Amino acid sequence: MSNKIKVDLGNNSYNISLIENFKASVTKFASSTESQCMLITQEEIFNIYKNSFNELSDLANVNIFIIDQGEKAKSFETISLIVNDMARNHFDRSSLVFAVGGGVVGDVAGFAASIFMRGIKYIQYPTTLLGMVDSAIGGKTGINLQNGKNLVGRIYQPIAVEIDTNFLSTLPKREMNAALAEVVKYGFIYDKEFFEYLKTNFAQIDSKDMNVLQKIIVQCCEIKGDIVSQDENENELRMILNFGHTVGHGLESFNEYKNLLHGEAIFYGMKCALYLSNKFGKLSDKEYTSSIQFISKFDLPKLSINDKDKFINFVKNDKKFRDKKIRFILLDEIGKSRISEDISFDQIKESLSVL
Repeated sequence: MSNKIKVDLGNNSYNISLIENFKASVTKFASSTESQCMLITQEEIFNIYKNSFNELSDLANVNIFIIDQGEKAKSFETISLIVNDMARNHFDRSSLVFAVGGGVVGDVAGFAASIFMRGIKYIQYPTTLLGMVDSAIGGKTGINLQNGKNLVGRIYQPIAVEIDTNFLSTLPKREMNAALAEVVKYGFIYDKEFFEYLKTNFAQIDSKDMNVLQKIIVQCCEIKGDIVSQDENENELRMILNFGHTVGHGLESFNEYKNLLHGEAIFYGMKCALYLSNKFGKLSDKEYTSSIQFISKFDLPKLSINDKDKFINFVKNDKKFRDKKIRFILLDEIGKSRISEDISFDQIKESLSVL
């Protein structure tokens, strides 16, 4: 099993590497420049790895910046605080940003790096399984608006993604469980054999078998790296990575980013997408039933949608809504997905019956 995967994007190419010590990696990158660098993280992560962060803060050119927990950190206010701090500390075009955290940290740090002096380099250090298999890869950065998630941002590639799987040992059970939504998604949209591997090894995954988890991480990185390499700017193929996300993002916004983790919302979103793929697409009854049964193995919080029209308004703010049509990702079969413009908002509303 290779511990290095290349995301081939020409001049924007970079490697995803499995490493053993994030502190040593940050130190190495920081020593490559005399300019000031910023390590962006969150308080919960800082407290768990306080000794490592304190040692990094002792480096002459490493500044640690703590952002808020949760989706509320993805705001213009946070970005303003970061870039103003960079300006006060005389950051320049050779400065580096280290994003040490989950998807929120990666989105915020990457977006701040992309706009400061029209772009400085950043490195992703995902601390969650979700980050390792999905959000840290591909260069999507951004913040939320009141009316929807990730509505402001840009695609801006890191110069490296460094994955230290030791972070997973302290990851709460619920976050591990939720992150597996993005893992399962890769099987649904791209690789039936991988989907079957996940079903066969569910017990080992549930018990945090590190050998199995590392295989899964590498496989997911290879799949996403391949898709991003073919379609960096989400013009067509890369959109299949949004399977389950149209409803999922709507659920997050509807719930005001409370009581529902991103991966949990995506599990629910995939249930709706599977329903639509079966009733209005080509997904067979057998594969639909098998898929729903597998998703049902994952613990999910109770969900209540008491105003379906309000929910649909959030769906209409989705970035895949174009020319008054929603571009919805459907499965023709497990491992084979496509973009459809034939799904109506009434049909999406109908699909909520499976939640």
